[in-house]
Amino acid sequence: MPAKLVAIGDSLTQGFLSGSISQTQLSYPATIARCLGETDFKVPDFAGEGGLPVNLETLFQMLAEKFGEKIGVSDSVSAFLATQGLLDRVEDYWERGEGTQPTQTGPLHHNLAVWGFALSDCDTLTEATCRRFIPKPKDNTVNQIPEFAMYRTARRTLNPSFDAQYENLSQLSAAAEIAKTQGGIENLIFWLGSNNCLSTVTNLKIKWSLAADLDLLAHQRSCNLWLPSHFKTLLWQIADKIDAIAAKNVFIATIPHVTIPPVSRGITPGAACGQELSEDGYYEYYTHFWIWDDEFANAPDKYPHLTRDQARTIDAAINEYNEAIKLEANKRGWHVVDICNALDRLAYRRQKGHTSYEFPKELVAALKANPATKDRFTSDGKPILDTRYLRLDIAQTDPEKKYRGGLFSLDAIHPTTTGYGIVAHEFLQVMAQVLPEKPKPLNWQEIISADSLLLNPPENLQNLREILNFLKYRTPLPSLIKVISG
Repeated sequence: MPAKLVAIGDSLTQGFLSGSISQTQLSYPATIARCLGETDFKVPDFAGEGGLPVNLETLFQMLAEKFGEKIGVSDSVSAFLATQGLLDRVEDYWERGEGTQPTQTGPLHHNLAVWGFALSDCDTLTEATCRRFIPKPKDNTVNQIPEFAMYRTARRTLNPSFDAQYENLSQLSAAAEIAKTQGGIENLIFWLGSNNCLSTVTNLKIKWSLAADLDLLAHQRSCNLWLPSHFKTLLWQIADKIDAIAAKNVFIATIPHVTIPPVSRGITPGAACGQELSEDGYYEYYTHFWIWDDEFANAPDKYPHLTRDQARTIDAAINEYNEAIKLEANKRGWHVVDICNALDRLAYRRQKGHTSYEFPKELVAALKANPATKDRFTSDGKPILDTRYLRLDIAQTDPEKKYRGGLFSLDAIHPTTTGYGIVAHEFLQVMAQVLPEKPKPLNWQEIISADSLLLNPPENLQNLREILNFLKYRTPLPSLIKVISG
């Protein structure tokens, strides 16, 4: 029997959320595999210590359990020490402990995605290559993020048993090996490219790719926005190798506009209410999500930021990437899943709160059926799920004032479990048009029940400004956001 589904991608395909990869069984490919009737879809194990590199939900919840909804001045030292203790355990686990050991989840996974991978990495990074560049571990008491965390993730994903037989397999060649040894592949998902532009909105600067970057490994590159000509060159280089895998169906997704997720906050200082956006939907500035409007407005030059024109430049490059993807797919008979278009329709702030995305009826029903989410609706019956940073005000009785966000997790980059359900829905819509046997419907009740950020959000989200201020100064939060965005 051929493998029903194999997935190649980055963090979005691996199932990364809130700063870590941990619950790989909740990734959208694993969800799709269940809809396809696949009972042996192999995924890597990253459950230890909340995942790799640092699970922000675990951190938020730990602080909420110890200090309640707000960390007082008298609690700041204790909170800092508690945070350091958690980070120290995580670093020890992944650099020196059980997280360095082989696992029995393979020998090859069907979900081959690795967070942080850019387009070229699917063909150049192998377990052996990553092992060669990971430095000897050291106990860092200042910046306690596991070193070379992406390469550690790649090792555990591409060759979980650390078997010499598989140590030189990249994502592409691992998929080819699965096709060779498991009687072929029915459906191949390929979704890479977000990390060719994502760190523009986390570093808040643009550094274009150079020709030399085409031949460098991930840790050797310093660019954060690939010239469309370079992106096309990479796509052309790997397209033949994708075809050589000989999957019956190839589903390739477009790259979302990275200026939409709440990791960069749009601000137009001094603008009247309703006048903050340009006609094409851009703010005057974009800065870090932990910087509040009044702070930035008082001293814009004090804070790192992108300008409106730079944000337009980033999105324009992504548009060119997506045109190249669509042209290549059309030429090769691949099927395009337009995730970029879906996120555009979900973009809450860009559309002044009037989004045009229609949530699946089954999702709406599951929200209403769950006691923890049954009141998460506007007065006209629309789900309160949007692209703003997750926040709640439990004292409010009006749901539209009580809830905010719900589609992006606490790292402000990656979806919540419900957000990943929407990604799965978009893929399944295309698959249903292609596959001779229609996939089973998504189990939205199961997806909602697994979304801890919707069902049991950390209590300190009620004082978001204070908790983010603490994390900004007392934890490696800014460093973590840079690490996970490439």
